[in-house]
Amino acid sequence: MFKYSALILFCVTTISKLHSQIVDLDPMQVISIGEYKPVIVDATKIADKPVIVDSTKKLKVNGFSINNSKKVATGYDVAPIEAAEMVGEPLTKLYNGLVKIGFGNYTTPYGEAWYNHLRSKDYAYGVRLKHLSSQTNLEDYGFGGFSDNEVSLYGKKFLKEHTLSGNFDYARNVVHFYGYDTSLVDISDNELTIQRFNLFAANAELKSHYAKAERYNHDVKLNFYNLQDTYKTSESNFKANGYLQTAVLKETLKINAAVDYYNYKTIQDTVNNTIITLNPNFIATGEKYRASIGVTGVADIFVKSKFYFYPNIDLSYNIVDNIIIPYAGASGKLQKNSYKSLTDENPFVLSHLTMNNSNYKYEVFGGLRGTLSSTIAYDLRAAYSSIDNMALYVNDTVSNSVVNANELVANRFDVIYDDAELLMFKGEISYQQREKLRIILRGEYYNYKMSIEEKAWYKPQLKFSLSGNYNLRDKIVAKVDLYYIANQFAKTFVSDTTLSTGKRVVAQELKGVFDANIAVEYRYTKKLGFFLTFNNITNFRYYRYNNYPTQRIGFMGGLSYSF
Repeated sequence: MFKYSALILFCVTTISKLHSQIVDLDPMQVISIGEYKPVIVDATKIADKPVIVDSTKKLKVNGFSINNSKKVATGYDVAPIEAAEMVGEPLTKLYNGLVKIGFGNYTTPYGEAWYNHLRSKDYAYGVRLKHLSSQTNLEDYGFGGFSDNEVSLYGKKFLKEHTLSGNFDYARNVVHFYGYDTSLVDISDNELTIQRFNLFAANAELKSHYAKAERYNHDVKLNFYNLQDTYKTSESNFKANGYLQTAVLKETLKINAAVDYYNYKTIQDTVNNTIITLNPNFIATGEKYRASIGVTGVADIFVKSKFYFYPNIDLSYNIVDNIIIPYAGASGKLQKNSYKSLTDENPFVLSHLTMNNSNYKYEVFGGLRGTLSSTIAYDLRAAYSSIDNMALYVNDTVSNSVVNANELVANRFDVIYDDAELLMFKGEISYQQREKLRIILRGEYYNYKMSIEEKAWYKPQLKFSLSGNYNLRDKIVAKVDLYYIANQFAKTFVSDTTLSTGKRVVAQELKGVFDANIAVEYRYTKKLGFFLTFNNITNFRYYRYNNYPTQRIGFMGGLSYSF
C-alpha cells in the first residue's frame, strides 16, 4: 500500500514541476520532447489456398468393333436434267406494208404508203410514197392550191463491222403565189401564179461499229441533189462529210471534215460556192464532268475566198445524280444560204436571188439541264450570238417583168442581208410515263439588234408550244399541239415625196397567233385503224408572211391498213 502511495505522490510532484516550467518558458523558445514512431502489429493471416474439388467421376470407355459387317446394295437411277434456257419477250409482229388514205375540207386528198423488208441480220430496204394536195380558195386572195408528191427508196447492208446505207428521193412540190388582193388585181389564169419545184436527191453512207475505242471509228457520207423550178432556175449540190474518232490517252479525239459545193444557175447569172470545213475536237469525260474542246476552220470559196476560225467548247458538270447539270460553251459556224434552204423556209421567194452565207462569228451559251424524277426532265439555256449577213425576207417591189405578171403585184419575196446581235433564251420541260403519256412544254425568247434594218423581218420575239401524246392500251392514240407565236413585222413601203427614193419604210405588224391541232387514231384491229385530225381549231386566219393568210379550221378523216 505504501508503495502505491509513494508512486502516486512522485507522479503528482513531477507534473507540477513540468507545468511551472512550461508557464515560465519564453514564447520564442521551442523544446523538443522526442520523436514518435507508430508501429502496426502484423496480423495473423490464413496461408491456405482454395482448392476446387471435382465431384464428377469420369467413367472409363472401352473400345468397340463391328464384326461380320455387310454392304447393303441400293439402286438409284439419276434422271437427266435439261439445260436451262433464257426465254426473252416475244418479238412484236411486223407487217411489210402500211397504207394511209384520207380526205379533208378545202378538197384535200391524202395518201401515203410504206413497204419495208422485215427483220434481217444482213440487210434492210423499203419504199415510201406520199401525196397531199388542196384546192384552196381563200376569201379576197388568189388561188392558194398546193400539191406535195414524194417518192423515197432506201436500203441498208449490215457488214461485220460496218453499215452501208443509201437512199434516193424525188419530190415534186407545187405552190401558187396567192398573196394579192383579188379586188384590185384580176389574175384568172392560175398558171401565171404557179411555182413547181422538182427535187432529185441521192445519199450514201459507210459507218463503222468498232467495239474497241482505240480503233479508228469513222462515218463517211456522200450527198447530192438537183433542184429545178418553173422559171428555169436550177441548183446542184455535192457534199462529202464525215468524222474519224479514236482514243488518245484514255480520252477521245474526234475530227470532223466536210466539203460542200453548190452551183446556182438562173436565166440571168450563175453562182458557184465551195465551203471546206475542218473541226478537230478533244473530248474528256469523267465520273462527273464532260469537256469537249476544239476549233473549227472554214474556207469559204465564193466571189472572194474567205477564211474563218470558230471556237468549239462545250463543258458540263454533273453536280447531283443527273438532277443538276450546269453547262457552258462557245461556238460559231458558217451557214450556207442556198436556193433549196431558202425555198424550204419560204416557197414564195423569187427565182433569182442574191446569195450570201451567214457568218455566226461566235455564240456563247450556258444553262442547266437534268432530271427532276424518273419521268421529268428539263433544259434551260441562254445564248448570245453575233451574226453577219443574216437572211431576211421582204416583199419584192422592184421586179416589173411583163412576162411573169405575178411579179407586178409584189406577191413574191426577195432576200436581203443584215448584221445582227441576238440574245436568246430557251426553256423546255418534258414528262414521259413509259410509252403511255408524253408532254413537252417549250418556250423561246429572241431579242434582235439589227445593224441597218429597222426590224428582224418575220422573226417573232416569242414562241411557246405545248405538245402531248397519249396512248391508251395501244388502242386509242391521241395527239395535241398548242402553240403561240408573238407579233411579227413585215417590211412595207408607202409613198413619200419628201424622200429621194419616193417611198418610206413602214414596219407592218402581223398579229400574234394562238393555234391548236388535234389528232386521234382508233386502232380497230392490229391491221385496221381510223384517224381524224383537226388543224387551226381556233378558226383564226393569221399571216405567216405579208399578204399570205393561212387556211382557217381544217379537218381530215381517213383509215390505215397494215399488210
